[in-house]
Amino acid sequence: MAVDLKQSVRRLIEEAYGKGNYDVFDEVCDPGYRAHDPLSGDTDLAKSKALCQGYKEAFPDLKPTILASFIDGDCVITQWRMTGTHQRELMGIAPTGNRCTVEGISISRFRGAKIVEDWVQWDALGFMKQLGVAPNLQAGAGGRTQPRPHA
Repeated sequence: MAVDLKQSVRRLIEEAYGKGNYDVFDEVCDPGYRAHDPLSGDTDLAKSKALCQGYKEAFPDLKPTILASFIDGDCVITQWRMTGTHQRELMGIAPTGNRCTVEGISISRFRGAKIVEDWVQWDALGFMKQLGVAPNLQAGAGGRTQPRPHA
């Protein structure tokens, strides 16, 4: 029976982040799974599940939306959006009640029917700004207000 790779990634995102079904990690990911994320760094399967659980607990109404999905060889590229309300502590950040929306792209590499590695890029700075814990940089910060013309 052939595995639909795009459907495996969709299941991971929708069931784990949307429904809190963390067992889906074990169903679609290889035991040696590794993830690379701009906020949490490199994580193994257990740490990835724990991070997902932390986000879902902090944002109980977390709603993932798949915007696009493509296959290239053994990789699935997924563009996604997450929306939710910060209702519980997240990474030491007290609940703000803020409604947050972030978008990102995941590249999931498969070996056979299992995800062995994910590279994730998402607007972590924008997310931290929405939570009120990141500086809101102004145009012209650093002493320049206009780009310099090329000579």
